[in-house]
Amino acid sequence: MLEKKAINNVIIDLPPAIGHIERNTETCAGCRTCEAVCSLSHEGVISPSLARTWIIDHVLEGRHIESITCKQCKNAPCFYACSVGAFYIDKNSGARIIDEEKCIGCQACIKACPQYPNSPIRFDPVRNVAIKCDLCGGQPLCVKYCPEAALRIVQEDV
Repeated sequence: MLEKKAINNVIIDLPPAIGHIERNTETCAGCRTCEAVCSLSHEGVISPSLARTWIIDHVLEGRHIESITCKQCKNAPCFYACSVGAFYIDKNSGARIIDEEKCIGCQACIKACPQYPNSPIRFDPVRNVAIKCDLCGGQPLCVKYCPEAALRIVQEDV
């Protein structure tokens, strides 16, 4: 079923994404391979701050791992928070994607995310753009290369 929303008083349909990435925090070793693969494939460098998925490892709490991943929300508050129309829907995966050429770096999408202040939408201060998970066109590399198989695509409405 398609979600209908209005942007500038025009109703548009948001197709559902193929799912979202979920991390099993019990089997996640905290190795950060997912962050390395993500930033390398998208940015050409290994930089956890530029990864579209990330973990917070609370080592002092007995290795409690917190997962930060985009839920590809059905109603996509980030999509509607963008005042310049920098978001679009990927035809293959249904992922809500930021067009970095259109992004003005206002960070409204980050603050609109239901997971804020731990929004999975990151801000790249060097390029002055917001970046987020695009599900790698439907074949997420973080899922493919996780050595512990702690990541998977979950197909449920959020």
